[in-house]
Amino acid sequence: MIFSTFNQLNCFLLFLYFGIILGLISKIFFILFLNKFQKIIIKNIIFAIFYTFFSIFFVFLINFYNLGQFSYALILAYILGFLWFNFLSKNLVVFLENKWYTIIRKLKQRIFKRKLNDTSKEN
Repeated sequence: MIFSTFNQLNCFLLFLYFGIILGLISKIFFILFLNKFQKIIIKNIIFAIFYTFFSIFFVFLINFYNLGQFSYALILAYILGFLWFNFLSKNLVVFLENKWYTIIRKLKQRIFKRKLNDTSKEN
């Protein structure tokens, strides 16, 4: 049970927020560093380094905000924030990619029609 006098709801929301922030950092980190590497071993090493940082940051947050008391709700909030951001960012990237594709396709069609009109007027 979450009691407001113990600020557990604030800690839960704070850990959710830090999970979202770490999800954003992970997206940027993975986009910058993992696109270069094609070997699975190097990718696994980078994943291991990142998730080690992920765990150490959680331990730091537990000690700083919850005075070292481990709680399953807080780790759930932390992981939920991370997964929530990764899920939403995948959908957002696909949505923006589709929009960008349709905009580019329409621009190409307009440019192609102009070139056809210009060449037909010259003849």
